[in-house]
Amino acid sequence: MSMPSDPPKLPGFLEAQRRRHSYDLSFSAGAAGGFADWRDRLLAVWRRGLPPMDQPPDAHVHDDTVTLTFHSGAQAEGRLVLPPGTGPHPAVLLLHEHGGAFELGWEKLFSHPDAQAAQQRYYGGHAVADTLLSAGFAVLCLDAIGFGRRAFAGPQDQQALAASAMGLGHSLAGIVASEDAQAAAWLAAHPAIDEKRVGAFGFSFGGFRAWQVAALNPVVRAVASVGWMARRADLMRPGAPLLKGNAAFYFLHPAMSARADFPDLASLAADRPLFFRSGLGDPHMPEDSVRAAWQDIAGAARAANGPMPDTGFHPQAHRCPADVLDQATRFLARHL
Repeated sequence: MSMPSDPPKLPGFLEAQRRRHSYDLSFSAGAAGGFADWRDRLLAVWRRGLPPMDQPPDAHVHDDTVTLTFHSGAQAEGRLVLPPGTGPHPAVLLLHEHGGAFELGWEKLFSHPDAQAAQQRYYGGHAVADTLLSAGFAVLCLDAIGFGRRAFAGPQDQQALAASAMGLGHSLAGIVASEDAQAAAWLAAHPAIDEKRVGAFGFSFGGFRAWQVAALNPVVRAVASVGWMARRADLMRPGAPLLKGNAAFYFLHPAMSARADFPDLASLAADRPLFFRSGLGDPHMPEDSVRAAWQDIAGAARAANGPMPDTGFHPQAHRCPADVLDQATRFLARHL
């Protein structure tokens, strides 16, 4: 019988750097000039390392099926559903989770027969889009690169694409960030949508994307993020998923990794309403690190004269339980 292998860990010199590392563009290091000045400097550096995202993408719409063509030439298919009434409607950009399942993309968050098992596992059996539609929101969700009609054949393809992107001066995380920011711009400009009432929601990989898109595009006026926020150094502890490759490449921005922490990036949206939930016992998000990251974001929110982030833990580890989905929906309804 084979013995279990030790969890992956950093070599000694990198482990020492992990423990002592500081970020020159962090809020704590650069807030002396005020929130707006810090935000502009950090955002400018981050955006320079990303594919272009300044204009909405081209779109082809047929009924509720949407195909967006991004500045890169990449295309993503998704679904835009409007609630009853003439509008303009408040809207939520839905960002789907990873879940290790590539065959579905936008379907993960809609009523779809192939998505029921994942919805039972992660969302208490609920289709997120239905919950938000019932609350009066329009909803848009698209296939992220690697999912749905853009699916990978398996985990190795994630690493192959990440290597290919880096070889061309991009990153897998950067491609997703740019596409989500463009999708938010397109949604806000849609004639049936109230541009001043656009939010974002996501769980896990989608939770990361939700705060990320708000940080990069101010058309996103409120965020509900579940299951993805902590400090980078803690996410690189021995055995942590961020050291394992594969899905980790969706969260790694090479130009920013040594300059700003994850809560610093999220704090670019700290002038707006932010909702965070995390699960007790979540193997991906250590509770002590989650609390510390939330405190970091709260400090930025105070400097921005923004609302205090709405934070809290639930007891179901790496999931978005039905009551958390309801809380997130009410939060978005209150602020949009």
